[in-house]
Amino acid sequence: MARVIIDKITPADHDFATTLDCTPVTAAVLRMKGVADEKRLDKAREWLRPSLDTSLSGLNLGQSSKEARNVWKDRRRKKRVVVYGDYDVDGVCSTVLAVELGLLEFRDVRYYIPHRHRQGYGVHKDVMDVIKRSGCDFLVTVDCGTRDVESLRKAGMSGIRVAVFDHHAPGEPVPEGTVVVNPHLDGSGDSRDLCATAVLWSWAWQQGIADKKWLRCRLDLVALATVADSMPLSQINRALVREGLREIREGRREGLGVLMRELGVDKHSIDEEDLAMKIIPCLNAAGRLGLADLSVKVLIGEGNVRNNVHGLISLNRKRQRISRTLVEEISESVKKGKLVLRGDDWPVGVLSSVASRLCNDYGRAVALVAPAGTSLRGTLRVPPGGNALEVLGSLEDKLDAWGGHEKAAGFTVGEKFWEDLCRSLQQSLSEIETAQEPLRALACPPSNHSRESLWEMSRLGPFGTGNPRPVYFFPREEPLKLLPLGREGRHLRVLSGEVEFLAFNAAGIEEEFRRAVGFIYRPRMNYWRGQTRVDMLLENVVVP
Repeated sequence: MARVIIDKITPADHDFATTLDCTPVTAAVLRMKGVADEKRLDKAREWLRPSLDTSLSGLNLGQSSKEARNVWKDRRRKKRVVVYGDYDVDGVCSTVLAVELGLLEFRDVRYYIPHRHRQGYGVHKDVMDVIKRSGCDFLVTVDCGTRDVESLRKAGMSGIRVAVFDHHAPGEPVPEGTVVVNPHLDGSGDSRDLCATAVLWSWAWQQGIADKKWLRCRLDLVALATVADSMPLSQINRALVREGLREIREGRREGLGVLMRELGVDKHSIDEEDLAMKIIPCLNAAGRLGLADLSVKVLIGEGNVRNNVHGLISLNRKRQRISRTLVEEISESVKKGKLVLRGDDWPVGVLSSVASRLCNDYGRAVALVAPAGTSLRGTLRVPPGGNALEVLGSLEDKLDAWGGHEKAAGFTVGEKFWEDLCRSLQQSLSEIETAQEPLRALACPPSNHSRESLWEMSRLGPFGTGNPRPVYFFPREEPLKLLPLGREGRHLRVLSGEVEFLAFNAAGIEEEFRRAVGFIYRPRMNYWRGQTRVDMLLENVVVP
């Protein structure tokens, strides 16, 4: 595990807590995050109460926002609108939001999401022919389009007006006549932390595209997409996810409500961890193993909602089985330093999640590649200290297409360039110097955590990328007992003195527990059959 830095609650934390009317633990966590201290009370209060209205008022999405509004509101030519999306959760949620926004203005709104295996990411030129023949005269692309210059040019030459709402890194300039709302073009500040769904939602809010009460009811989509895309939980994203969770708890979206019930998620207590661990994997599964349209149908409420939800859950179970098999198959190679791997029978749709798991587990950059049609499609994940876009950019002469984000990107390569790319990419990935930050934990006994203190700590959330959930250190106490937990015996109950920790997927590392000098843990509220208790979840074992 990473180097551990153990902080202690200081006298200044006690003073800070009195001023802010919070516990010393909360004050210490604020200090450890670098958010605020006793000299920056205004920043601390702002962090504890993130204001969506304030964040949106200063948001700069770029100069094209007003032009996009004019294009959207111009009804003279628009008879048929097509929303072109993507197959991940951000792409699905932005598709749903664009369709629902479109139906406020236009009579005929349809959507299209490419097939991950047969077509891959982006706006495809051959699809433009189909869209034109359908009678489309207004194309809205979401979570894609910024780098699809030739396809957008073809659409424009066919007489189709195009508006792009995206958050991916730009390439060459888009064709004249195409309006692009993408903070990474000419936006600034927190706007560059937004996912595509949040870009579209924020644009609609700022430009008065829809009633603000109506838009607030769509923040559930923004929360799902922001968490799914692991966007940095800056002040605006914290506000968006927090308000989105409140909207989810209201239960207005039928398909999402059915999905939560089938997964055993209590809508009244749902948090960002439930989204990441339970809801989002199901919504992602459709695009990974088939057509993402199934997830769109669930969120829009199209067709038989219950049957569609059952289909998502079934696909996710299949994805889990495949992913476990691939992780077991690939892990040994990654341990030995082979960072670019190809499997001719690997399903393309699960490679990104498998690469993420391997990257996190071993702290190494990983590229996984599989055949897709007549070419090869790959996914790249890099740890802290690496930049996926810089790596692929240096190899673009060998690639048919590439794009993505700093830590996660995708690429397509022809078979004839594969061997050359494999050698070059392996060399590039092996040279990445990871910069793993030390793990900071606050020395705090489990007895300090109660339902009330956890509620207070939740004010520092939502937690995730850029705003990690606080963890705590507790020294080992005797006697130490390890007891099996669960039917399959993969989990453990760890009894240290009078304290009980739950250690998931910990079977097989009993020796580490015997060498332990202490434990890194986090408290979590457990709701079960009408009862509520605080569990202590073991995160890491501290050994000499």
